[in-house]
Amino acid sequence: MDEISKNTNKKNIGQISKNNPGWKGKGEPNFKAIIFKLATTFKTNLLSGDLKLLINNLKSASTNISTFIFKKSQENFVCPCCSWSGPGFITTCNSKRVNYNSNCPNCDSRSRHRGLSLLLPIIFENKLLDLLFFAPEKILLKIMSEKLNLANVKTTDFYSSDVDYPGEDIQNLSFSDHSFNYILCNHVIEHVPHDDLAFKELSRILKPQGKAIITIPGDYHLNETVVFEQTDSNGHFRHYGLDVIKKMKTYFTEVETLDMHTLSSLDYGIRINDLAFICTK
Repeated sequence: MDEISKNTNKKNIGQISKNNPGWKGKGEPNFKAIIFKLATTFKTNLLSGDLKLLINNLKSASTNISTFIFKKSQENFVCPCCSWSGPGFITTCNSKRVNYNSNCPNCDSRSRHRGLSLLLPIIFENKLLDLLFFAPEKILLKIMSEKLNLANVKTTDFYSSDVDYPGEDIQNLSFSDHSFNYILCNHVIEHVPHDDLAFKELSRILKPQGKAIITIPGDYHLNETVVFEQTDSNGHFRHYGLDVIKKMKTYFTEVETLDMHTLSSLDYGIRINDLAFICTK
């Protein structure tokens, strides 16, 4: 994969971690709120000529109307992060796709958070572990503290100031070799220009036999990663394919790939092929 270095998206600079997903939900949308959002985005999309986003906004709005207006009394979905139950999760979209059953109205968890809420208890057997959490999200911190009783969790981020270790570049970390038993890196690697350096650094700071739990967005029915000429609207440098596993194996002795959808016994809104990579030092 060829790398790029042109970051055209600065929206995360100076933010605090509460701006990350998984902080606080916006509640179940009512008809007025859905139509108002559709109307405001309709004009913007039309003027910009982004017809794909316009169509996806229409699909998203119609799905949310069906879910939260016509099926309001049903309880077909349960959030494993916060125990909210209701007719469905909020559907969102971007110019590429419609994300059905994405955001929990109560805790703002996404598919990846709900999947990790089921995976982490399986992995974190040692409650006294040293864990480093990149770009921390409130809902996962709460799960690790209250449900798993993990004692030694440290947080870090490049942009956020309200973390234990601010200003850390995942491509060039200040930590000593073999500093942590575990690392949690949830949707971070796609935001850095050189993922090779990030994987190398994660491996370096892990203790022998330590594990890094990594999630990154991608189309994992495809083999090749798509590298963008410039960062997209989400600040992503690339959209991953299965070839990322080969890259990870350059830096870790073992890489286990797990579809978090398979962990769900109820309808938790965890997407099929929402992968977690469990990388062992």
